[in-house]
Amino acid sequence: GSGAHLAVRVHIDDDGRLPELPDRVQSALLRIAQGALANVREHAVADNATLTLTLLDDAVVLDVTDDGHGFDPTALPASPDAERGHGLPAMRARLRALGGTLTVESAPGEGTVLSAAVPLEAPR
Repeated sequence: GSGAHLAVRVHIDDDGRLPELPDRVQSALLRIAQGALANVREHAVADNATLTLTLLDDAVVLDVTDDGHGFDPTALPASPDAERGHGLPAMRARLRALGGTLTVESAPGEGTVLSAAVPLEAPR
């Protein structure tokens, strides 16, 4: 296919207890999800993408997987305007501001897994 019809599935794994995520965490995760899907649409030529939001006791993790053709994460171009837009550097910067981390696992022909983890205040 042309990749025009990208099927996106969303899973939320929260043990049935969706905590009140801080606004800044919610908006960051939303922007990262949007950016990741935009990247999948533009670059991966994928048919399916899955977003999984996993709520741990002290963190929230957003995984975005796609079945596109993958890439070599170490070979990403570092463009001067990379901090803007929805490239990986922009996501990384956004997460860093929240004390979080971004990991990308991909290989040519293998699809891509993008994982964003944001620490949460431990519930008192």
